[in-house]
Amino acid sequence: MRLRHIAAWIILAFTVADAQTIEYSKFFADNRLRVDYYHTGTKTEEMFSLEQVYEEPSFAGSRTNLVDTLNLGLYQVRVYDAATNQLIYTHGFASIFGEWKTTDEAALKIRRTFSESVLIPCPKRPIQLAIAVRDHWNRFVEKWSTYVDPSSRFVSRTPHGKNIPVTMWLKNGDPATHVDLVMLAEGYTEKEMEKFRKDADRLLKALFSTSPFKEMKSNFNVTLVETPSQESGINRPRENVWVNTALETTFNFFDLPRYVLTAENRRLRDDLARIPYDAVIILLNTPYYGGGGIYNLYSIACADNQWSSYVFVHEFGHCFGGLGDEYYASTTPYNDAYPAGIEPWEPNITALLSPPDVKWRDLVAPGTPVPTPADSSKYPFPTVGAFEGAGYAAKGLYRPAIDCIMISRTQTQFDPVCARALRNVIEDLSR
Repeated sequence: MRLRHIAAWIILAFTVADAQTIEYSKFFADNRLRVDYYHTGTKTEEMFSLEQVYEEPSFAGSRTNLVDTLNLGLYQVRVYDAATNQLIYTHGFASIFGEWKTTDEAALKIRRTFSESVLIPCPKRPIQLAIAVRDHWNRFVEKWSTYVDPSSRFVSRTPHGKNIPVTMWLKNGDPATHVDLVMLAEGYTEKEMEKFRKDADRLLKALFSTSPFKEMKSNFNVTLVETPSQESGINRPRENVWVNTALETTFNFFDLPRYVLTAENRRLRDDLARIPYDAVIILLNTPYYGGGGIYNLYSIACADNQWSSYVFVHEFGHCFGGLGDEYYASTTPYNDAYPAGIEPWEPNITALLSPPDVKWRDLVAPGTPVPTPADSSKYPFPTVGAFEGAGYAAKGLYRPAIDCIMISRTQTQFDPVCARALRNVIEDLSR
């Protein structure tokens, strides 16, 4: 195992032009490799261990944009050609473990283990795959590495997901040049799949009526995955309600009543094994308010609540664009989500370490003060500034606008900074 302690600025020195010099067909086949591993640790410790490598039919990502220049996520997967040590692929992501390690449980040095996966284009030759983690200075440092020979008999080629019905909701073209979105049914029995299709249709229409998805709808393919549950609904531990569902999603994740996640990573990945996908949505057959979203993992939203459309779009903002929560008045289980003195990686939250300089300064109109007073009469939406209160903190963190989908249920649009971040991801995946 070879560990490389490379600062983030070295990786970011790869411009888009540099990334395009990596010839996809030289290093990769059209199918994909899925690497499952366990992520274990506490607040201060992180350990990784390989579980299984799978070869799956189709890689959905760009064939020309192989080195990630978005600089999003708490983690980054890196792929090196084993023979030459050349970096040939990177991709940022976040994880359940990354959130959990900021909780009191992790601070008490109670170890937890979560199943995780990274998807990469299937290499033609052996590779060294590494996982890098942001350090306290927000630089990526490699923490784990493993050698993978794609031709090995130990790479599983089990054809998972063959008998799960799928429906194309939107088809605009080749997965390699489009954003491939999949939506799984959760808490819907086989008899309720017509309801799932109707719920999905309603909420996808809400997403694609929101900018920038509205203007860039032609960049997307959308597939509905009819994963049946044995029982209807999802788990609600605080009410002692337990349901046998396809993905075992549950309210009260991290003991936060409205936070809904699933830890059944392998089951989810197996269900999607034969489908090309860039982003995952899990739709909950429940009237109760709740959801969740983690960058490049998945988003989850309730289908039958009065706020379902809002939750659906808000959580997809987390999952797809790496957007942070801009609200600051709600109770959360996180005690160190944004350490003091460190600029957040999320594109829509800043610690404003060098005012009036701000990372979205090109969108701030001349004459707008930074920090910006929370005066909606002087600085109404969508005025861009730096408004104090974001990332679960009333002081010390700033958001781009006085209102946004990422802070308020009454706002139906993303602020200009969030909208640009989402456009950047769409364009990145559509090259």
